[in-house]
Amino acid sequence: MKSKELLKNASFIVQNGVRILTVQGTPYQMGYQHGYLLADRIYRMINETLLATIAYIAKQTGNDNDTAEQMFWEGRKIAEPFLPEEFREEMQGITDGVNAAGVAVGLEQIMLWNTNYDQWCIYCHPNYRTHNGIKKNIHHNTMFTPVGGGCSSFCAWDEHAGGDGKLIFGKNEDNFNMPAQLENRIMIVASPQNGYGHIFMSYPGMIGLDGGFNEAGLEVMTQLNSMQYETMAGCGIAIFTRLLLTHASTLDESIDIFNNTPRCAGIAYHVADANAKEAVVVETSSKYVAFRYPENDSKVLWQSNNSNCYPGWMGYSGYNMVKDQALVNELTDVATIDNWQESLRDPKNLFVQAPSRFLRYRELLEQYYGNITIENAITILSDRFDPYTQQTRSKYTPSTSNNILCTICALYPDITYYADEPVGEFKAHVANMWSMVTYPKTGDFWVAINDFPAQYGGYEYFNLNNLLSKLRK
Repeated sequence: MKSKELLKNASFIVQNGVRILTVQGTPYQMGYQHGYLLADRIYRMINETLLATIAYIAKQTGNDNDTAEQMFWEGRKIAEPFLPEEFREEMQGITDGVNAAGVAVGLEQIMLWNTNYDQWCIYCHPNYRTHNGIKKNIHHNTMFTPVGGGCSSFCAWDEHAGGDGKLIFGKNEDNFNMPAQLENRIMIVASPQNGYGHIFMSYPGMIGLDGGFNEAGLEVMTQLNSMQYETMAGCGIAIFTRLLLTHASTLDESIDIFNNTPRCAGIAYHVADANAKEAVVVETSSKYVAFRYPENDSKVLWQSNNSNCYPGWMGYSGYNMVKDQALVNELTDVATIDNWQESLRDPKNLFVQAPSRFLRYRELLEQYYGNITIENAITILSDRFDPYTQQTRSKYTPSTSNNILCTICALYPDITYYADEPVGEFKAHVANMWSMVTYPKTGDFWVAINDFPAQYGGYEYFNLNNLLSKLRK
């Protein structure tokens, strides 16, 4: 099939500062369109951002860049057998599209790039497990640099949301401003030949990343949720995002995918069905899956970066995922709920991932009970108050540590890294990469992506159904 035919209906445009890629067809066709239209940007991800990730892994693990690169490639190789065929075809399409556009990139490089954040999650904490599940402890390695937490979300409906009671969903995606990334944040609108049309946020060359929502009213968003049991022998963020958005329309269908698909790093997946007005947080490790539902049949659910699947806490019953998080977050005592909560508050803990956010969401969602409008949802996602210190972080002042002034609107200090050329020395820090408020049932959504923290650049309105309609003409 000629390039012209493969590219039919696909497009890449910039609207109000938001970069929008639209793709349609089989997995291969969507990948080809993606690769061809974003070839130069994908080249930068492979030849700049990947080098930065290698430098990050080197610093986290106390290794040199050559060793870190070897670890990175070994992780990709271990993950490859678990890659679903449809996404292997999509990555092949991306590779062929990039090369058809005159840019040289190999399939293995595209596969490596698509494991980027799964491997980032494995190495982002002390007491990590290597890509094949072997436990390591680098707590006392002076090369180790604690970094900020990543992501948070909430949803509400019926009387808690107020108004007409439609399910509303808000999400912040937090991550590093690694080289070439801020100017390459993109929104992808996908209309698969077999599956639901959907939208997700990502970077050039990635088949998925942070979640999104589909035309069936299902939304899935992800949060870093580090666990003791982690390995690259499974599927990660991008794969689960696209599996659910393409093939699931209900919580039951989503849960089946999690139960029947091997997993790698610790991630919390916040899933909501806007039609049924149901939601669940799925906490995962390579070994276990736990499901946390709204407390006492309430109409609200939220998640940050610390596990909350502790039996007896907020109505949860089941396996104690907190126990598996204690080691990697250096929690002092999780024997009881009170001791666990006290451990989360320890200001000397440099590894726990911003637990005050979970408490702050509870406060704000109670404050706006019955009045969670778009404007108030944006206010919640832009909040800079730390309930642990009872202080409001100044707009452009970074957090003191992982656990002091870590607010919902995230901004962390710069860290210096040393990557191989052509990148060289660079500084990067964690902040809100993008933020989104959604009514999944109607397809209406507002996205902030034009600043860093993203909320500072304002939110732009779109409608998924309109975007899909234009794509399918």
